[in-house]
Amino acid sequence: MAGQGKQEKRTEQIWSSVLPQLLRAGQGETILNLLPSAIHELNNALNTVLGFADLLQSETSIPKTLKEDLKTIERAGMRVRELLGVLRTLASGVPPQVQIMPVDLPEICEQVCNLMAAAFRRNYVRLVTDYSHQPLVILSDASRIRFVLLALLQNACDAIASSGEGGKILVRMRRDEVGRAIIEIENDGQILPTEVRSKLFEPFVTTKPAGKGAGLGLFLVQHFVSELQGEVEICGTETGTKVSLTLPSLALQS
Repeated sequence: MAGQGKQEKRTEQIWSSVLPQLLRAGQGETILNLLPSAIHELNNALNTVLGFADLLQSETSIPKTLKEDLKTIERAGMRVRELLGVLRTLASGVPPQVQIMPVDLPEICEQVCNLMAAAFRRNYVRLVTDYSHQPLVILSDASRIRFVLLALLQNACDAIASSGEGGKILVRMRRDEVGRAIIEIENDGQILPTEVRSKLFEPFVTTKPAGKGAGLGLFLVQHFVSELQGEVEICGTETGTKVSLTLPSLALQS
């Protein structure tokens, strides 16, 4: 009976620590469910702005300087439309089954970087990309790769933000000698202790302050990369952390 009591107490302790994190994850899922309707409303408002900008530019009586301002509004609006498209794709979620299709890795990475642009500016992050000169299109699952890159870039940005001094994120892409895609994301922010590094892929393990993360990002990253028959590795550098992804080009089902 004493052993049973200890087990019950241990279970209660586990749930008391895990439940708040599950609730935060649930709140995130609720927000994700609301995204499609929010994107629809934003897109309608954006169409109105772009429509009037285009209409006013056709007026012959408008001064040249005002027309240039309208073109600036139009360019900004088109950029917002592009970002809404990426958000719409993210809001559709990751399908339960792997969906194989040609995936342009630099294009996916640019979409995610554009989505992160405001966070990068806010935290004084300098982004450097090196996609090499080789074609980097593989047969894989675009939604899973998009999630993985977003999670890893968010982590890199958070690591730099925690230092409060800004920093650099370097994204490299290349093929190895057998044709697999290699993606490396390196930051010069927080240096992870060795003892923490070995546990980062476990659920609910996080180095972020309370309320800043549920500790599920890297757990899901490893899950999705494994589904794609790839590998993910985290190692420390002299100034920060590097994450390496290896992604094969999967065969299409006949």
